[in-house]
Amino acid sequence: MDIETLPLILALTAAFCTAVFHSVGGFAGALLLAICLAPIIGVKETVPVTATAMVISNCTRVWVFRASVDWRAFLAIFGTSTPFIILSAIIYISLPVAIVALILGVFLLLSVPLQRAMSRLDVKVGQRGLAAAAVPYGLLSGSTFGAGMLLAPFLIGYGLAGEMLVGTVASIGFGLNVLKAVVFGFSPLLTTPLLLKGLLIGLFTIPGAYVGRWIVRSTPLRIHKLFMEALILSGGLYFLYEAAREFSWL
Repeated sequence: MDIETLPLILALTAAFCTAVFHSVGGFAGALLLAICLAPIIGVKETVPVTATAMVISNCTRVWVFRASVDWRAFLAIFGTSTPFIILSAIIYISLPVAIVALILGVFLLLSVPLQRAMSRLDVKVGQRGLAAAAVPYGLLSGSTFGAGMLLAPFLIGYGLAGEMLVGTVASIGFGLNVLKAVVFGFSPLLTTPLLLKGLLIGLFTIPGAYVGRWIVRSTPLRIHKLFMEALILSGGLYFLYEAAREFSWL
């Protein structure tokens, strides 16, 4: 096998597998894909490439779960978070690789205990509560992946569950990644080869969405959640290792 072909095959395989998990749990698909892609394409390039791929992935999941999207919840979150997403993405473009890896690593390691702590809170919110949660979500999601998990207790507190939760999160993720892809597209960070690679990876997420829908209708989610948390923590350690290498700590 050609040495240039193997990384692409690994990336496309990761796209399919993470799309399955994304459609099952509704969250962390982009995060899992970014963790898989970072060793293949580079740390800083991971965010724009994953954002491009997730445009297609989330568009597919919106279509698959189209009958279950709560558009009022979508507008409350996306309408509020838009300027903060753009600001965060612009800041990300100017950051050195070491800082990017450090931010991603710290965020991933904190995201699991933080999400668990927030899930234990019996949050009850309306559209104003969703809009308030959209501000920190926007600031984090423009430069990282996985911030959608922090929305989970608020969306559940709003009354969303099952396919309605998955479909609504997919619509929010679609809007988010379109914004990020546009911002990165106007920068030197997202080159034409990386854009094409991101689109190809995105196409391989499409069958994963349908497999994930079958799983979400057929199986419990507990094992899936534990697997995702383990992978997220492993990804956090990887990014911290890359930050340490960039800072010449090792």
